[in-house]
Amino acid sequence: MRLRNSASTLAAFGLAVALSGCGSSEDPNTVNNGGTDPGNPNNPGYTPPGSTTTTPATPEEQVKQILDARKADYSEALRTASLKLRDALPSMAEIKTIEAAPDDAAKKVAYEKLVDDMIASPEFTLVMVKFWKDTFRTGQVGALQAGAANRDTAATFAAQVVVESRAYSELFTQTANTCPTYDPVAKTFTPAACAAGAVAGPTAGLLTDPGLLSQYFANMAFRRVRFIQETFACSKFPAEYSATPKPLGNGTFTGAFPYESITGKVNTPTAKIDFQDTSAVICANCHVNLNRLAPMFTNFDDKGFLTAASQVEVPIPGNPKAARIDYLPAAEGYAWRAGKPVTDIPTLGAAIAADPEVGRCAVNRVWNYAMSRGDIVNDLATIPNAVTQPYVDSFAAGGQKLKETIRGIFKSEDFVKF
Repeated sequence: MRLRNSASTLAAFGLAVALSGCGSSEDPNTVNNGGTDPGNPNNPGYTPPGSTTTTPATPEEQVKQILDARKADYSEALRTASLKLRDALPSMAEIKTIEAAPDDAAKKVAYEKLVDDMIASPEFTLVMVKFWKDTFRTGQVGALQAGAANRDTAATFAAQVVVESRAYSELFTQTANTCPTYDPVAKTFTPAACAAGAVAGPTAGLLTDPGLLSQYFANMAFRRVRFIQETFACSKFPAEYSATPKPLGNGTFTGAFPYESITGKVNTPTAKIDFQDTSAVICANCHVNLNRLAPMFTNFDDKGFLTAASQVEVPIPGNPKAARIDYLPAAEGYAWRAGKPVTDIPTLGAAIAADPEVGRCAVNRVWNYAMSRGDIVNDLATIPNAVTQPYVDSFAAGGQKLKETIRGIFKSEDFVKF
């Protein structure tokens, strides 16, 4: 698969992209005919009268020239789409369907029909299960052990939501049957409730999936919260920034909540960990958000099941179990973001589902998958907002159907042009 000259790829190489203005026929400053008109002083090839020096192209002009030079190659697009959407090369009949089309317009129609066929195929479901296993970094290895949580169910549920054209928000708000199985022979999903421990609790989509909670079990439940932030918001902590950062100790406090709103030695002399420490780094920059989420996940044990008491430890001598006071003073409440208070995991799920950046993250992950780019967080394969904004808008307006976003991206100019 070739590396595509998509706008996001070019931006990754440090070229500024202003897609909203690129190629506009109403813009008198846009590059004319790819910069071939030597009489237009706005073109990079312009030579002033009496001068032998050309005006250098701006980064925006270079991007436009590269994008304009691409040509639609529906045969190559078919090959890549087939591998991405059903994990197999196209058949000879499909290849010949594209080849036999008399012109690009006919090839486009034939190609888009084949994309629709691929997305409707059972193989697409298996690809989606694999996509979410890779995204969540989970998967059941070997037979399920007695008393353990199945680590396939989260990816299977996410795939079911996509394949059945359900709203993406259900990943965080669905209240039942969030641990389905998929039979590749019968090609069907079987709804199922997640296994439960000794204590019954609410279901909130993937947020209460035992397999995920088991996979990301760690001290003070911070790894569970980090998984939610990085996977569904596509960014690391700090999760948000104040418009008025202030110097503290050996750094700057940038949190959107008050610095004093988390547990530290100043407001809690018996604090096991001083999250207000400023001697080396400003711990509070991350923990003003982390500490408002982690206490909701402390009672899930290492198998991912809810219990009556805290199961996660504080990493200090003696490894005591974490208590709410270790995160927040008694008067402070939970929150997804500043101004977005929550009271428990179901209300957290609703807040996550309503966050526009979560929808953007989902669209951007699909874009990177289609364009053979790396992970947004771990590989820093970020995407300028302007590149995927049309898909983000249609995703929100169309009921958060990620399946339709996938369809749109695989039919886009950026995908079919090389």
